[in-house]
Amino acid sequence: MRVEEVLAGKGDVVHCVSPGHSLHEAAVLLQDNNIGALVCTDPTGGVIGILSERDLARAVARHGWDSIDMSVAEVMTRDVITCRMEDEVDYLLTVMTETRCRHIPVVRDGVVVGMVSIGDLVKLKAASE
Repeated sequence: MRVEEVLAGKGDVVHCVSPGHSLHEAAVLLQDNNIGALVCTDPTGGVIGILSERDLARAVARHGWDSIDMSVAEVMTRDVITCRMEDEVDYLLTVMTETRCRHIPVVRDGVVVGMVSIGDLVKLKAASE
């Protein structure tokens, strides 16, 4: 099974945020869309970071509730693991387990085209067995 099969089942909507957005704005996007991470992109759609619920929790733990006014750029994870449509689900499950990452942006020609979560992959794998 490949990433393209995951996106075919869940859709390829990607929720993105710019580095200048506040953490409050990002938290609202996460809540409104019932998702666990946002891809931070440059103006061309390239991935420059990812902001997860874990990143928000760390910001609050380190900086208190005032962190809600910080920018996404100040808190996001910059060393982002990405994948391609043709990557195998088993490979991604291994990567996610080893790196303890729960969301991976899908990139084509340097532009984000989707996002897969550990839940998406486990659900697809379980359905195929």
